[in-house]
Amino acid sequence: MAELQAVLLARDLRDGEKAIIGTNSDVQVAACNLARCRQAPTLWWVSGPGGMVNCNEPVIRSTARTENIAWSEAMMDLPQMVDFIDWKIHFFDFAILGAIQVDRFGNINTVCVGPHDKPRLRGPGTVGISALTALARRFYVVMARHDRGSFPERVDFLNGPGFLDGGTSRTDRGLPEGGPKLVLSPFGIFDFEPVSKKMRLKSLNPGVTVEQVQEATGFELLIEGTPPVTSMPTADELRDLRENVDSTGVLRERRRA
Repeated sequence: MAELQAVLLARDLRDGEKAIIGTNSDVQVAACNLARCRQAPTLWWVSGPGGMVNCNEPVIRSTARTENIAWSEAMMDLPQMVDFIDWKIHFFDFAILGAIQVDRFGNINTVCVGPHDKPRLRGPGTVGISALTALARRFYVVMARHDRGSFPERVDFLNGPGFLDGGTSRTDRGLPEGGPKLVLSPFGIFDFEPVSKKMRLKSLNPGVTVEQVQEATGFELLIEGTPPVTSMPTADELRDLRENVDSTGVLRERRRA
């Protein structure tokens, strides 16, 4: 699943784009470096916690690790990072984010499930996610689970604004154009209907049914016609991923974990 998500994300990334990647980042790093191997050689990404730019070692590790420095093209210091993340609208073309919840309008929650003062589950916190979801041109959401708890009608704590209440509510409340483009889960790929901004089923992973994904979702998905089956990685994509990006098989290990 981690390899599949990395390949699907990589296909959507374009040459010359700028991206930022957080600490828990194996799929994100793999997606960006796979895109750089294939259709986007001048795409560049920066480590949010470390400031390293384009770590090219074919080994997946946390972007905060100092071992990445020797394989990186450049380093950015903290004041530069704060300026880019917190103040510059559309400096980053995209961010790839994980979440503990994502709702029907693509708002994400990385803080807590349940009441904030007595949560059932604590997440990693906000970090720079609020700024990135607000200011990047677009963002992607990678979900490790797909159930009614992780895909609720409304997130329990909104710290990553998507399309807020749908429609034009994002820009009506003063945020720039942007928002989520795709959500990837173990069941398939989801995008957002252009007018209502409601989450829409784009494709189903092999073996998954419409009824299965709707039953596991806490709100009514938009489903237009018969959704196609997600296009699986090609032999060339898997070879590039396993030889030039993830030579030690970190993504495959996640499947066995």
